[in-house]
Amino acid sequence: TASCDPESGCVYEDVDCEDDDKCYEYECDDDIGCLSYLIDCDDGNECTDDSCDPEVGCVNDERDCTGSSKCFEYDCSPEHGCTKTDVHCDDYDVCTDDCCNHDTGCEYTDVDCDDYNECTTEECVSKAGCVYTQVICNDNDACTDDSCSPSEGCTTTPVDCDDDNKCTDDTCDSEYGCSNIFIDCNDYDYCTIDRCFPCSGCSNQPVDCDDYDECTYDHCSRNEGCVYTNVVCDDYNMCTNDVCLSDSGCEYKDVGPCFCDDDNACTEDTCDPTVGCVNINKVCDDSDPCTEDYCDRRHGCIYEPTEC
Repeated sequence: TASCDPESGCVYEDVDCEDDDKCYEYECDDDIGCLSYLIDCDDGNECTDDSCDPEVGCVNDERDCTGSSKCFEYDCSPEHGCTKTDVHCDDYDVCTDDCCNHDTGCEYTDVDCDDYNECTTEECVSKAGCVYTQVICNDNDACTDDSCSPSEGCTTTPVDCDDDNKCTDDTCDSEYGCSNIFIDCNDYDYCTIDRCFPCSGCSNQPVDCDDYDECTYDHCSRNEGCVYTNVVCDDYNMCTNDVCLSDSGCEYKDVGPCFCDDDNACTEDTCDPTVGCVNINKVCDDSDPCTEDYCDRRHGCIYEPTEC
């Protein structure tokens, strides 16, 4: 400021630009005069709350990063400010369910391994987790089918030993199970064929003793079976040849004129049904006194003239 002193003349004194507000910096510009600048209180630390108090100037109070949740760990980084990190609640035990309660922090509850299946037993192994073992339903009775129902557990039902075969006797033994033993259809009668049909059972059909041979009598004996007796083809006629043919049976064929031929021209050859062949000597008589009558075996009667 400029003033004039009567004794010394002009007096120039510096202007006092300072103020009581410590939040500003003050200076004087020759052209403009007093200037004030707001102080920058930023200390470059995100962990402080920066402010200015007119009486004291910059205030850098430590920032409170504390939170209300026990599921986070709170901290402050000068570069980034307040940070929060999830609390690690894993107890590395697969048999617990790990969670975090914001009010109480980490909580651990046993894993529920119940699979609601009556056919398994369940347990939890710390390294493997839930382990389910199949229930063995065995009543040690071979005559039951053992099974398991998830809702009821082990059940047993009788084994059906019926093999749908009428030729077997179906039974069950507790130790060995089903037994299907073939039944005996033997009626001890040689005149029947004893068989068994799965759909109907035993069959004892009469034996067919027909040998399709007309030269036998066919019949059946209970103790021996089929018996075949030869047919006797005898018509009691000495002048027939009696034979039997399998296809047609007895045949009686006339022996014919050659059968009784004794190769002697001096006999009359005939056949008598009762006695058979009859060979009667011929009488060579031509009732001529002028011939000599005789018989030659080869040529028969010969009549040679004689002198009369």
